[in-house]
Amino acid sequence: MLERFKQLLGEMNRGIYEKETEISLSLLAALAGESIILLGPPGVAKSMVARQLKTAFREAQSFEYLMSRFSTPDEIFGPVSIQKLKTSDTYERAVEGYLPTADVVFLDEIWKAGPAIQNTLLTVINEKIFRNGNREMHLPLKLLVAASNELPAKGEGLEALWDRFVIRIESRPIKLEKNFRAMLLEVKSEEQRVNNSNAITAEEYAEWMERIDKIGVKIEVLDAISAIRKSLRAVNVDEAAERRNIYVSDRRWKNIVRLLRTSAFMQDREEVDICDLLPIYHCLWQEPDERDAIRNIVIRALFSPFADKLVEMKNALAEDIKYHRVRRNPEDGRDYEGEIEALSDGLSSLEKQLGENLFASADDKAEISAYLRDFYKELAFTRQDTMKLYEV
Repeated sequence: MLERFKQLLGEMNRGIYEKETEISLSLLAALAGESIILLGPPGVAKSMVARQLKTAFREAQSFEYLMSRFSTPDEIFGPVSIQKLKTSDTYERAVEGYLPTADVVFLDEIWKAGPAIQNTLLTVINEKIFRNGNREMHLPLKLLVAASNELPAKGEGLEALWDRFVIRIESRPIKLEKNFRAMLLEVKSEEQRVNNSNAITAEEYAEWMERIDKIGVKIEVLDAISAIRKSLRAVNVDEAAERRNIYVSDRRWKNIVRLLRTSAFMQDREEVDICDLLPIYHCLWQEPDERDAIRNIVIRALFSPFADKLVEMKNALAEDIKYHRVRRNPEDGRDYEGEIEALSDGLSSLEKQLGENLFASADDKAEISAYLRDFYKELAFTRQDTMKLYEV
């Protein structure tokens, strides 16, 4: 399964530059049955992400719309059927070709939509249900991608809709000059851009949804989630400002676990492992300036068992040195050198797993490397201290 998803993501990223994170996390959201919002200025290929997601599903239908304050529910959910109104006195919408019949939906400038549209979207996103007249439609919707160049305005009742977007990503202009130039010279049409031989069928999607539900969650993952949740009560975003208490609803935490199960499934694991936690910082920030601080919290939680072990070992070593417990050889007493070696191997193994994670970005890997540089320095100092035990 992992190789198939690698190939699928490779095909979806062909001809698109520096959108690997957006596309991979959108696919994760689609398979988990969740939704995603992209924040960023106009012209950074936010709509292209949604179009690429359509290619991930065989014979998928898509719907796109640019919101304005004049947008009406008819434009999103379909016009009222005059025939139904005349013949059966039923207020129903003609939904074919509109959001209720789409597999992948892209709604640009989401916050400009009026209350009637936004209130309907709450049920659409959360329950995949649309009430059409006197009947409920179960939607084929796999992914709703929303986009905006701004956060929702405060005090306008948008908190519930904002909370529905479990994954939040800042989408930025192309950074690397070589990619920028390649984009300028790109002449492929969109129709030629993707030839997706690994597209997911409707039958596979339904089967995978059931299999994802059966993925287990390791106790150390739950411990890490609890530690992250506690740390969010006092996030140091700016040294000069007060620490922030970042609120994450119980519903979001439940949805995050669904994402973790999906991540494990996509990477051939029967249980959620600690390395699956890495991308959840995209689910936890409320404002973009909180993202990096929360990523650091998540990274520290991933390596917390190693950090605790190192602290315990250093304290025990300091006690041994303090009381001059001189040893003639490493076999006497506690094997600090063996523990240091095991700790180093464990760190390297987890770093490798994180580096191979489908959803780890280049920035994520750089942050992990920076964190581990300091960790390895502490290990080196501890190894030097062990030599004091053998001094006569």
